[in-house]
Amino acid sequence: MADLDALVPPHEPAEDTLAFAGKAALSMVPVLGPLAAETLAHALESRQAQRQHEFNTAIARALTTALEHLDETTTIEDVVGSDEFIAAVTRAQRAAAETASQQKRQRLAAAVAHGGSWAPFAATEREQFTRLVDEFDALHIWLLHYFTNPRAWLQARDLYRQHENIMMGGITGPLGSALNAHPSVWDGPVTQAAADLDRNGLAHIPLTTTMSAQGIFESRTSAKGQRFLAFINETDSVAADAPTEL
Repeated sequence: MADLDALVPPHEPAEDTLAFAGKAALSMVPVLGPLAAETLAHALESRQAQRQHEFNTAIARALTTALEHLDETTTIEDVVGSDEFIAAVTRAQRAAAETASQQKRQRLAAAVAHGGSWAPFAATEREQFTRLVDEFDALHIWLLHYFTNPRAWLQARDLYRQHENIMMGGITGPLGSALNAHPSVWDGPVTQAAADLDRNGLAHIPLTTTMSAQGIFESRTSAKGQRFLAFINETDSVAADAPTEL
């Protein structure tokens, strides 16, 4: 199957520039204020057009990947011609325009690719997961990755040894090492994010419970949480780096 992103029309910034130049020449504004406003408007329009093109390409790539895992009876024409696809694209484009996060835009694109009956997710899952992609920030997603296998995540970054002799304790010690920040920085955001994940059935993260070493490194991400990660095309949890801003 050919990559669908090759079919996305290219963004031509030169056309934007020529149009703006024509406007500026015709207006012949003698004062700085209106011309400065026009310049700003042009810059914003041009950048928004570029971002829209980049997002459309991300959708095409995500859809290409999704279709590779479906049966051959489902065609690209079936997908892009469906009302479900148009609705998913419209919803995601609005959310993508409101975020500066490239990672979130990639997740929104994945949500479009899995946003219809062609995808291996129930209708209720698609509706909830699409909403959560919009609502969740990088910390929510990373907590799902980390608590899929805390021991493996820490070992991959040589952070496990300092905690491997713990007999009793809580999950916050290793979690703090993973976040590489003082508890005063991450406690509030993590507590809120953990509550959000628990409320939606994606993970149960007992931040204040004392337990054995086995419990400290136990998986806390639920089966539903794993399906959510598959929905956004992020199945390699060990490779997911902790957010740098909380």
